[in-house]
Amino acid sequence: MLESELALDSVLPEQLFGTPFGGARLQPEKRLQVAVLADAVLTFFRWAGNGHARARHLFAEIEAWFASDETDGPFTFVTICDSLQLDPGYIRRGLRHWRARQEVMADRARRLRRESHEIRHQVALPRLRRVA
Repeated sequence: MLESELALDSVLPEQLFGTPFGGARLQPEKRLQVAVLADAVLTFFRWAGNGHARARHLFAEIEAWFASDETDGPFTFVTICDSLQLDPGYIRRGLRHWRARQEVMADRARRLRRESHEIRHQVALPRLRRVA
């Protein structure tokens, strides 16, 4: 064998540290944490603003999970964010912003509903100009 065939290859820093979530592809526990966080976000979106008792209970539970600062388990919100190198405050702000926007849209929809005893009205929206 030639000496050049035995020479070590160079390893770049991004090859060691550039993996998403600190190497989630290689670490099953991090993949599970990503799945837990994704499920929590989907649950938040699914049940926000739903008026049924069960939905309100599920939403309150997931909202409390996001608001918690506990770090005593592997699947607390803050622990997952620390492990995946995510900013918990950024995620919380994004969820609050989305929720506030949903409430504004729901309020607008409530105001546009007509009462059953009222006369029907037609709503005409201004025509949008076509942009070439």
